[in-house]
Amino acid sequence: MEAFEYISIDQLGKQQKGIIQADNEKQARHLLRQRALTPVQLNLVIEQVSNTSDKTGNNIKTKRLALKKTELPLLIRQLATLVQAGLPLDDALKTLIEQSETKTSERILTSVHAKVLEGQSLAAAMRQFPKAFDELVATSIEAGEQSGQLEAVLLQLADYLETRDEMGKQSTSALIYPLVLIVTAVAVVAGLMVYIVPKVIQVFESSQVQLPAMTRVLISVSSFLSSYGIYLLAFLLLLFIGFLLLRQYPPFELGWHRWLLRLPGIGRLIRVGQAARFTRTLGILTQSAVPIVSALSLSRQVVNNRIIEQACDEVAAAVREGSSLAKAMQNTQQFPPLSVKLVSSGEQSGQLSEMLVRAAVVQEKDVENKLKTLIGAIQPLAILFVGLMVLFIVLAMLLPIFQINTIIQ
Repeated sequence: MEAFEYISIDQLGKQQKGIIQADNEKQARHLLRQRALTPVQLNLVIEQVSNTSDKTGNNIKTKRLALKKTELPLLIRQLATLVQAGLPLDDALKTLIEQSETKTSERILTSVHAKVLEGQSLAAAMRQFPKAFDELVATSIEAGEQSGQLEAVLLQLADYLETRDEMGKQSTSALIYPLVLIVTAVAVVAGLMVYIVPKVIQVFESSQVQLPAMTRVLISVSSFLSSYGIYLLAFLLLLFIGFLLLRQYPPFELGWHRWLLRLPGIGRLIRVGQAARFTRTLGILTQSAVPIVSALSLSRQVVNNRIIEQACDEVAAAVREGSSLAKAMQNTQQFPPLSVKLVSSGEQSGQLSEMLVRAAVVQEKDVENKLKTLIGAIQPLAILFVGLMVLFIVLAMLLPIFQINTIIQ
């Protein structure tokens, strides 16, 4: 059975759009006519990684359907709740389709539902949409289906995705205020320098009075920005674009990530945050009965620092050769000692999954506290920076006025 997206005309001549499930296009058209709808356009809802070819050899460019970043945690949570309530998977997916808020999610869920009705597993159906359900989600669900613990796996997966989403939101929202403040301050000061200061300075220059050093500096900066400001902006933009392009070059990206890890304070924050993502993902997968070697390979995918990623590869290779997980993590010297100790304790007590999740919770709290401290320091520094710039401009313009008044008196 497949899912088809249709455009049709009803008996009143109005256009109707929707998604219908059928074995083939002919059956889909027949089902639409039974509903008193005249099919106008019928497209198969499908997701493939690459382009395919039809029978005539022509390339068919298939769409890459994806869920919004906030949709996946909510969808998994809703599915987990429905399954926990005792609904069959078929009915749970139908319910999710009925309450879909976007057309894309409806297309994806309808197609997944159709494949499940065909007899495919939920994980296999989800793997048709790699942009919507990543390998971590598909593998966890596959392990849950094979072990008969789909309900528990869905609940754990929902908790994990919500935690991951919340951490991302906290990091972003914490940086928005100081970033907006600094950008706004720089824009205002640049506007003052280019448009307001030159007009005020003309009055001082016509007075033929020796201007204070601060005012002369202000005049020089204002003249430079008026003459070369656009070129400076273009240079900074090119520099930024060049940096983004160099990020695509693996040796440069590796060096950049290594430099970030060496930064005082920031490096430790990155290392702890990456370790938290790795251990939580590994804990979720091992709880879902995924083999440890496969779980390590999947957990590596959630790490976005190349140095830590290499360390994860080394850990996976060492475990594959028979090493304990704690010893392999310690040998890389990239994981916090707390993580290593908790993993070692988990291995010795036979509670590795629980200790991995506990290590992630502790590290996430550490990252959260460090972020609050860092943002708490950045905000007053940003305000101080803005205040000093404004103070400099005000003093540079007021000092000549005081000097002229003194001469007049």
